[in-house]
Amino acid sequence: MMRVSTPNIYFSSLAGVLDGQERVQKTNQHLVTNKRLLTAADGPSDMTKTMFLSTEITLTEQHLKNGTVLESALNFEESVLEGMITASQRARVLGIQSGDGIIGDTERASLAQELRQIQDQLLDFMNSKAADGSYIFAGFQTHKQPYVYDGNEYNYQGDNGKNDIKVSSSVFIQSYDTGQEVFDNVQKRLISNDLTAGVNTTVSDQAAYDSFHNNNYDPFVAANNAFTVTTTAGTPDTYTIQDSGGTVLDTGNFVVGQPISFAGLAIDVTAGVPAAEQFELAVPEKRNILNTLGDFIAALEDPSVLGEDYTEAQNDFIVGLDNALEKLNLTQGSVGARGNSLDSVRDAARAMDVINQQSRAALSEVDFAAAVTELQQAELALNTSYASYSRISQLTLFNYI
Repeated sequence: MMRVSTPNIYFSSLAGVLDGQERVQKTNQHLVTNKRLLTAADGPSDMTKTMFLSTEITLTEQHLKNGTVLESALNFEESVLEGMITASQRARVLGIQSGDGIIGDTERASLAQELRQIQDQLLDFMNSKAADGSYIFAGFQTHKQPYVYDGNEYNYQGDNGKNDIKVSSSVFIQSYDTGQEVFDNVQKRLISNDLTAGVNTTVSDQAAYDSFHNNNYDPFVAANNAFTVTTTAGTPDTYTIQDSGGTVLDTGNFVVGQPISFAGLAIDVTAGVPAAEQFELAVPEKRNILNTLGDFIAALEDPSVLGEDYTEAQNDFIVGLDNALEKLNLTQGSVGARGNSLDSVRDAARAMDVINQQSRAALSEVDFAAAVTELQQAELALNTSYASYSRISQLTLFNYI
């Protein structure tokens, strides 16, 4: 027969009470904190998965914050570009008005004054600052003013660094564009150069000449850009146009004083017949919109610029402005495309965040119905332990004597 001492019975009953209290306290803590996993011991595997999901959720939150910053930057740049396009279009209207054939010195001075105001307005746009005081078109040199006047021209002081913002674990999207790319990388009007004294070439059809220039210009061997116009006496007189390799590109009848039309050029051979005169495709140049405006303003304010010189200055201005507008429109389209990409990335991130939140909740959060039931059971067990302990603590042999 096993003998159980009174102390053993007492301590066993007390242990039941303490276990019951611990169970009630832990269950209550689950309910208060809404956590199923209070320590790693509650589920090592689930705890590991929960920590991983928590990291992913935190990263997603940061990426979404980055997306908000990027969205603000793109909206601001788009607004600036829109203002520049409006101002440039007004400048183009003035440029066209300046060549109506009846403009006088007073009108030229008035146009120059308005164009100078537009130039100042564009300069202000190109030196725009974000809310934190950084220049948006300066590349990595965000605290250096991008465009500065050196007394002769406006020069870019930034760099070509592209500021990318991370909007997902693997996607970076550029925020602001650089002034070098948007404003300086603009094609100046393509022209030709006369190599001999007996020929005078002018661009009569800019689109046709641009196409010819783009298809035939050699940036490495300058001699390949030269062309020869040969006039030959006969009945009638004729002309031949050859490239640097001797290939005949065009032939026809020649009349002294009547320009030859070729590839968008009007070629006037003033040397007569016979002659062999040369011209070349001029080296392509880049010109920012501020200096394009400055060149035409100088022409308007100079009363000695008349006739063909004035027409050439006006053509340079209109074509240069059109090229600048095209670049502004392309950049604005790029900003819109980046905004669309951002929307797609954020939609995917939000959808994945919901899935991760749900998965983490399933692993780590309390099932309230089950937890309340468990708490009721724990409290019932604890109350039973209390009652048992109360009776056992009063149990002695004197109760049976």
